[in-house]
Amino acid sequence: MPKIARERTEENQRRIEAAALALFTRQGFHGTNSREIAKKAGVSSGAIYTYFPNKEAIFSSLAQRYRLPMDEWLRQTVASLREPLSRPALAKLASSILRKTNDDPEFLLLLLSDVIEFKNQHFLETFHDIPRQLQSILGPCLDRMKKQPGWRGEEPAFVLASVCLYFFTYALIEKHMHGEQHLGLSHEKAIDRFVELVSGGLWAGTKTPRRKPQESARDRDARLRVLYQGVRDRVDYIRFLSGRLWSSPPDVPPGPSESKTGGHLTSMLFFPEIPRDPIDVQQLRIEAAALQLFTRQGFHGANMRDIAEEAGVSPGAIYAYYASKEAIFETLVRNYRHCMRKFLERVFKALEDPFSRAGLRLFAVAIRSSVYNDAEYWLLMYIDVIEFKGRHFGNLFHNVPEQFRRLLGPAVDAVKKRPDWCGQDPALAMAMIYLHLVTYFVIERLMHGNQHLGVSDEEAVERFINFFSVGFWDSPAQAPSRKPPSRRRPSSRTI
Repeated sequence: MPKIARERTEENQRRIEAAALALFTRQGFHGTNSREIAKKAGVSSGAIYTYFPNKEAIFSSLAQRYRLPMDEWLRQTVASLREPLSRPALAKLASSILRKTNDDPEFLLLLLSDVIEFKNQHFLETFHDIPRQLQSILGPCLDRMKKQPGWRGEEPAFVLASVCLYFFTYALIEKHMHGEQHLGLSHEKAIDRFVELVSGGLWAGTKTPRRKPQESARDRDARLRVLYQGVRDRVDYIRFLSGRLWSSPPDVPPGPSESKTGGHLTSMLFFPEIPRDPIDVQQLRIEAAALQLFTRQGFHGANMRDIAEEAGVSPGAIYAYYASKEAIFETLVRNYRHCMRKFLERVFKALEDPFSRAGLRLFAVAIRSSVYNDAEYWLLMYIDVIEFKGRHFGNLFHNVPEQFRRLLGPAVDAVKKRPDWCGQDPALAMAMIYLHLVTYFVIERLMHGNQHLGVSDEEAVERFINFFSVGFWDSPAQAPSRKPPSRRRPSSRTI
């Protein structure tokens, strides 16, 4: 192909991809048609098919164009960390991730769009056994970390992977979910507090629990499954009490919980509270149909005719309940947020000692339940990010520690008075633990992580609890390359 023709082809492809990117990240993949892309790109509809066989090929090209450079950027960024689990290195990693997601915001939007409409088909490789990926990059450095005299953490690659993913969640909330310093602190201080939490833990002078010396990996997994089954049964009953009860009397507990691969509990949204007025079953069918379509093809990709057909009603019947399609979306968001709030309130009432190992275990299983069994709630949130710029969930991440302060109640003051408490604000600590756990379960459930940290859910949670409780360094002084107190840190304005 002559040079001029090749350059014209490349230019047209870039224009088409740029137009598609703007539309996909504003109204979703299914909510965008080829005519709109052509119009925005300034080409004919037929010209698109000269370069791409179909609309999904454009999305695939965009996903690859963003995923591969992001993967390479992360590889180079991680490789530059000489002592990757030291406090300065983790702070540097967090700052780099925040800058990168601010400079390339489309990456996270494309990822969310892929999660909603393609079940994370195009970004799946990114989440395949992340500790192994990091081990291939930093093998000798991570091995040295484990041999440091002050190290008491889990496998270094596991720790670094989970912390790195938390920083991406932090960046997502700040950039796309109206976080506006969602931890109530500047970026610099928020990063510092989280690094302090995972490095030093919640409890001073607490020893890391030792594994049973003769216990095989299989025996440990079996023991953890039994332990966690009891916790899951308790959380399932809390779910039952927190939903809007309808089909079962309140004194009948639910059946055994199901695995994430073998099915899920019924979503809390469709267990309505026993109302004073009769339940309108047709309205529930409309909401259920809309939820299914929204979370499969986005808000703009579903129309009223589709919803009516899915619900088995006439299009006109929908308008007897809702003035518009967005009114249905708003109702779904409002109902889910109500159920989730009630669920969290009951979970915290069940936490006798929120920061104990048993308390953190119950909290983690409750978050697992909310993500695995109410995945639609999280998908609605991502749809809101892409198609409404976070309008309906805008205040969800406003000063998260204050929200947890209300949930914790008197436990905040009680834990502060304990002599072995680390000194962190308990509400801030619980908010960071919550977001860390949400990150793990969202990747597993919505992004099809398939043990993205290389271990089972039960094992992952136990490892999280270990470094939340005691940290992965015996003391700050033993952490390598500790930054001197007098050294000035970078301004948060650079993040």
